[in-house]
Amino acid sequence: MCSYHNPLKIIKLSRLLKQSKIDIIHTHGYFGGTFGRLAAILAATPIIIAHVHTQYYGFKIRNLLIERILSHFTDKIVCVSEATRGFVEEFEGISKEKTCVIYNGSGPRKGFDSQWKISRDSFGFSNDEIVAVCVASLVKHKGHRVLIDAIKIVSKKNKKLRLLIVGDGPLINELETYVSDCRLSSNIFFTGLRKDVFALLNLADLFILPSLEREGLGIALIEAMAMGLPVIGTSLGGIPELIKDKGNGFLVSPGNSNEMADAIQKLIVNTDARKKMGMHARELYEEKFTVPKMLENIELLYRGLIKADNINAIKAI
Repeated sequence: MCSYHNPLKIIKLSRLLKQSKIDIIHTHGYFGGTFGRLAAILAATPIIIAHVHTQYYGFKIRNLLIERILSHFTDKIVCVSEATRGFVEEFEGISKEKTCVIYNGSGPRKGFDSQWKISRDSFGFSNDEIVAVCVASLVKHKGHRVLIDAIKIVSKKNKKLRLLIVGDGPLINELETYVSDCRLSSNIFFTGLRKDVFALLNLADLFILPSLEREGLGIALIEAMAMGLPVIGTSLGGIPELIKDKGNGFLVSPGNSNEMADAIQKLIVNTDARKKMGMHARELYEEKFTVPKMLENIELLYRGLIKADNINAIKAI
């Protein structure tokens, strides 16, 4: 299903659900949530769950209408953060009883320590240099230009600051040109898409996510916290649910390169604070954002809905 323009695909999916006697359909994102739920409704699938990962403030009236209609047939709408839940309830106008929050979980795979080690030498970094990492798609709302401006400010005082920008996207050429124009090519390095993100985080001293407009939660921040890194993020979406300001990192205003530069500078000059914030980040990760914790909560949701469905089925007899 690669487009919205073939409704026959919904019927095909519906038949598949019915033939396979599917009991639960759990959709993710707007596209999957729309077509998956429509197919589930046609197939009379007993339990329907929609998973919302971000705030779609660009929704048009028709999108909101579709969401509201489908919510009446949805048993639970899982939100990845309280901020996302607020969006679903307030912006989309969906009943609070329909929603719940289950934080995303992430973390390094088994065997990471032995298989994914990368030395600083591979990037030409020395041990006395401070390495920051940003992992995000190279798109406008991720705020890379603001981060580059912040690095430009900080690098005037700290010549040994280095930044790895991990990811790819439509702005790659524009951002590389901007870095060159700012004369930061010896400070900022673009790695492109990488499958060894945890290995890159392992050689870093801090992590930065400069999102500008929306961020449901921030998997990249969770991964950095799993590696015990202090984190800097913007005060929007679900990010404040991950970052306790001055606890495991710093929250800064979206689009404010001066605030971001100040936060980076504080982490550079205070080694003890950097280590303590990193330890706190790891503690928060283990408490709320591991994969087992996420799976446990999803399983509890499934069990609760199955029990409720069985009770309703008995009452209907």
